[in-house]
Amino acid sequence: MKLKIFAFFFLSAIATLSLSCRKAELLQPEPVKIIQLNVTGASSVELEYLYKDSVIAAPPAGGINVKTLLTVKDQHADLKIRKKGSTEILLSRTITAAPFDQYISIFYDGTKIYNSSISLLIKGYALAGELEFLIDGNVFLSGTGSINNTSPILIDKGTKREITVRKKGETDILLAKTIDATSNSQSINFFYDGIKIVDNVSLNPPVNPANMMVSAKFETLFAPQFKNVDVDLVFYTRLKPQSTAAYASAGTKVQPELRLTLLKDGTFSQIELPPLPDANYIYSFDIVEKGTDNVPYTTTSAPFVLAAYPFKPNQGRYGEINFEAGKSRLFVINDTKNILANTRSTYFSGKVTDLSQYFR
Repeated sequence: MKLKIFAFFFLSAIATLSLSCRKAELLQPEPVKIIQLNVTGASSVELEYLYKDSVIAAPPAGGINVKTLLTVKDQHADLKIRKKGSTEILLSRTITAAPFDQYISIFYDGTKIYNSSISLLIKGYALAGELEFLIDGNVFLSGTGSINNTSPILIDKGTKREITVRKKGETDILLAKTIDATSNSQSINFFYDGIKIVDNVSLNPPVNPANMMVSAKFETLFAPQFKNVDVDLVFYTRLKPQSTAAYASAGTKVQPELRLTLLKDGTFSQIELPPLPDANYIYSFDIVEKGTDNVPYTTTSAPFVLAAYPFKPNQGRYGEINFEAGKSRLFVINDTKNILANTRSTYFSGKVTDLSQYFR
């Protein structure tokens, strides 16, 4: 009997001690954690930031730079983002008790929230017509002539978006360019001749600073008499012409021979021109079929009236390129004819259009 009474009191003591410990644990307050939330980015509309059902920030549209202290009693809580005046939650992010500094990037275009943005430089020249630049079918930039614009392109990390280019009023795509989030700064450098667009146009300095770098493409004014072939510019030197009649004389072919192949697809090709004998000289050139000394024309009939100044191949009577050491030039080269004043005669020349200023 005494043993039973002892066992009862022993078990009662253990139970009492256990309940006491549990009450002590229940009375221990949950530690409060404080974190600093940093929200950066941009939005085209005003947004509200809610935490525990209270608005903690509502910056105006434009750049976002929110920095605030938050308490986290539980292991986590949610930050919610919505348009001002709306109940629809655009984004919900978990806020944890650690680390102290927590960062969120928000880029909102009024339709979708992205977590990243890249800076897209669009630089080039539209020789004819107006171009439109689109993303997801929406025009974000248009222009003609010289175009030099930097636009933010919203994108999620690890994804890609496509930029397309078309002529205003038309639906055909002239150029499609894929943009990803791997680089914060990207560019589209183009030249548009009114029909075709060329991408990745750039001005590269000459390897030898004593030389001049020339990037060029060729366009004929004489289709369909002109064959659809790749052409070579074969370079000559000559004294600066004092009059039109000076083109009646031949130039001196550069030795060793310098050839620059210009492709019929309209892309730009490059060559370094060495220094001229002195400042009284210029570069001129012949336009011939690639790899030959043959004129790339199929006829010498009209409009090729070869009278006072007949076309003479292999004499370097085309064009005029002034040399500048260490410089880079971007040329569109045309064959052309000039009608002499008060006569019916024509002579051939090479029209050189310098677009360098639009790509610096």
